[in-house]
Amino acid sequence: MMNKLILLAFLSATFLFWSCGKSDTTTITDEGLEITDTQTGEGPEVEVSDYLTIHFAGFLENGEQFESSYDQGPITIQAGMGQLPIQGWDEGLIGMQEGGKRTLIIPPNLAFGDEGIEGFIPGGENLRMEIELLNISTPPEPWGYDENDVETKESGLQYVIQEDGDGEQPEEGNTISVHYSGYLDDGTLFDSSYNRDKPLDFPVGTGRVIPGWDEGLMDMKVGEKRTLIIPSDLAYGETGSGETIPPNATLIFDVELLEIL
Repeated sequence: MMNKLILLAFLSATFLFWSCGKSDTTTITDEGLEITDTQTGEGPEVEVSDYLTIHFAGFLENGEQFESSYDQGPITIQAGMGQLPIQGWDEGLIGMQEGGKRTLIIPPNLAFGDEGIEGFIPGGENLRMEIELLNISTPPEPWGYDENDVETKESGLQYVIQEDGDGEQPEEGNTISVHYSGYLDDGTLFDSSYNRDKPLDFPVGTGRVIPGWDEGLMDMKVGEKRTLIIPSDLAYGETGSGETIPPNATLIFDVELLEIL
């Protein structure tokens, strides 16, 4: 009996300790986002535009899990850039420390609103996101170029050869593997395969990517590094793309042709 009483006292003290810890580390924003650090990391803090590798699990109010990366592997996203489907999730990553774990209680106004997603997320639902921050990567810097080195094609596509390649050139329909970083003309990074440490593979010259990419990569050699300066009519035109690429945007891509598969 004495052993049981000691155990119960220990468990009660442990519960109170964690409850106090949670209360001390919980903040609520003006829009109602509740942020709780369940495990404080020891690494750097997340800033807007940092690339993050995270695990996550999402739950409804009744505790039902609706999505989890633990089933398929961690994801890499750019913080604060609107790449996540839930606004409160995106906002709730800022300030998190590498190696930490955080729980977000996200109100409907920062999630899927009163409508929800039919058959998936009920309307007006508070969502709970549990996040584990595995790694923070610093965004790459643009390679830069001298205006005197810019070559212009008839289509209006411009390019600068940063480093010559010594391999073959792809032919239309070949699947190629490339690393890239994409920037707006003010230097804002909107995407990078280097931060994901995962090259992009696709059949070149088949319309699977924006026209400026198809044209600009077709005459590259394996091993070459090139900066593409793509006018909007060879990119996303008058509509832009999502929240990251505005209408009529000139895009700058630093690309490296790794291999022809």
